[in-house]
Amino acid sequence: MTRSRQWLATLVVVVLVAAGCGGGEDKTNVTTIGVLSAALADTAEASTYRVSLFVGSTFALPAMGFESETGIDGQGPTMVGEISTEREHLVIDIGTMLEGLLGDIGDLGDLRLETWVDGEWIVMDTSSYQRLADANPEVDLGPIAPGVFSIDLAAIGAESPELLRALVGSSPPDLSELAVSLPTALREIEQTSTSPQIFVGTAIYADLLAAQGIDVIDSARSQAAGQALAQPISVDALTDFYVDFFENLDAEVVIELDERGLLRVFTTRADMSDIFSKMLDAEGLLPETSEQGRREAKEMFKDAVLVLETRSVYEADINLEVPLPPETTEDRTEQWRQFLIDAGFTG
Repeated sequence: MTRSRQWLATLVVVVLVAAGCGGGEDKTNVTTIGVLSAALADTAEASTYRVSLFVGSTFALPAMGFESETGIDGQGPTMVGEISTEREHLVIDIGTMLEGLLGDIGDLGDLRLETWVDGEWIVMDTSSYQRLADANPEVDLGPIAPGVFSIDLAAIGAESPELLRALVGSSPPDLSELAVSLPTALREIEQTSTSPQIFVGTAIYADLLAAQGIDVIDSARSQAAGQALAQPISVDALTDFYVDFFENLDAEVVIELDERGLLRVFTTRADMSDIFSKMLDAEGLLPETSEQGRREAKEMFKDAVLVLETRSVYEADINLEVPLPPETTEDRTEQWRQFLIDAGFTG
């Protein structure tokens, strides 16, 4: 891989992890937040739902003549989650997400991650990662190596609540929590339609993540640890970088309710174009990069454009049977425990 491809792979994988409270003082804004909160009240009672997450991106590197744009409309969902009080089942399309950002990078095939979570266990299926292992046999995929395996949540939670949050913190949000927290995360908001009810606003990206029940620091550290598997980069430094970037990033939000007043569509849009220059300028983040390499990278990412959009479509309060996980005899609890401890979580 050339130095340019190495930089491209490194920084884009970093960006993929980004792949959401403060209320205003204006009386109109406060009133609209109250209207939205009341409208979402019934959503809080929905314990069973399906969510389909669509991700769109615009990624351009003018200095390299590279441009890739993937619209949300017409493409398959990046993730489908089925949630009940007993368990949740997630299917994440990794291949579509990578191709959307990197364009034509070869046939990734059906590259996906599938998980089942209940109160005591996570079962993961990373079988499709075998093509990554075959393509790069020198890369150690660690706890996400191809296979079907389980993680004992009860054992990890008994040892450390922080480790447990790091494992399950990226799950789809509890709708009862989202219905309460989402309105207050918006800095500005206005109702643009009453039939259907549509609300448009802005928020700090970190506040959107918190509104969805995601601990921003834990999430950033988990993402940084995943990047550190393949690149010589400090987990602590990258964690701090993510948190700071998310806390200073504006996002646009659209919330649409269905005819029953239940949350139907939640859309976000964030312009992350500055992440490249900020990453290259961050002191201590890329310590092994020479000054010449840094200059080449800055030239490569000059005038870079990265805009990420998400569209979550909810089907709430439906008759849904969440599938049971497959049987597995491989237990990777210790591998994941050690991986998280090495990443800086308290064990």
